[in-house]
Amino acid sequence: MKDGERSREEQDEELQEFMDRAIRRLNLLEYVFLGVALVLALLGGALVAWFVSLTVGLSFRWVWVGVSLLLFLVPGILVYLREFRPGGKGRNHETQTEPKDIHG
Repeated sequence: MKDGERSREEQDEELQEFMDRAIRRLNLLEYVFLGVALVLALLGGALVAWFVSLTVGLSFRWVWVGVSLLLFLVPGILVYLREFRPGGKGRNHETQTEPKDIHG
């Protein structure tokens, strides 16, 4: 074997490390998106609670809690249900095939 050539096992290990790094980065990005969604839900809930407390006279704090939970949980539950619904457009974990070997 020449110095510039790498064995198949070394190439596989390098590819696996690359894929693991990419997966960790995507997981981090998912948490960033979740954090941004949480902040937006809290801000949107505060804005709605402020308007409601001025017009109706309800407690700002309780309206803020309720609206923020609705703005955060309802879309999250809908996405969760879409992901795991049989025949849905999301990832259906029951019908996913095993990953194919990249080397044939």
